[in-house]
Amino acid sequence: MTATDLQRQTLRLYGELLARSERWAGKLVFASGEGASATGLPAAVSIAGGTSLILDSDAATVKVVFRSGGIDFVVNTLDEALRVLKNEIRQHKPLSVALIADIEPTLAEISERGVQPDLRWEVFSSPTTELTAWLESQSWSAHEFTAPTTTALRTLDTSLLEAMPPDDSIRRAWLQRITHYQRPTANSSRLLWLTPAEAAHLATGKLETGS
Repeated sequence: MTATDLQRQTLRLYGELLARSERWAGKLVFASGEGASATGLPAAVSIAGGTSLILDSDAATVKVVFRSGGIDFVVNTLDEALRVLKNEIRQHKPLSVALIADIEPTLAEISERGVQPDLRWEVFSSPTTELTAWLESQSWSAHEFTAPTTTALRTLDTSLLEAMPPDDSIRRAWLQRITHYQRPTANSSRLLWLTPAEAAHLATGKLETGS
């Protein structure tokens, strides 16, 4: 998966969350499966303001995602995971934790311990009807902007942020936080939801991206 593909999937998962609730602070999202940490879900949940626990048996993938900034903590036991998450949930702070462990026995332990996430997530391979309806209600569709350098991408993000309405917390949070979880590289892209009018304005305006 390319960096742009990962960002596109992360934006979609961010939308899937918001289509279900626009308030994720203090809530826990749980997902499990081999490679689940690399889906972009941890970043999507954190950008939405929530916490996530990702049970992933693929240690190599988890470590790659962690080194790239896509996960905040990596642990090897459920006790460690719950200890790290408890305080952040109480304080309504975003946090992502990947638990490296065998899936089936750990799922049984989670059930025995009575852990009750607010959402047990399935990483959908295509947009759901909930997301499609939510985007239509906002008159939004995804648009891609490219930048030749990391400096240019930062300039692009600033320009896009300035173009967003001041009270638009959803898209402003995306622009402000995505680079924390998915670090920019040369020839980076920025995906953003826009209305047709916004897209036309940005296409005809002088959106500064640098060089």
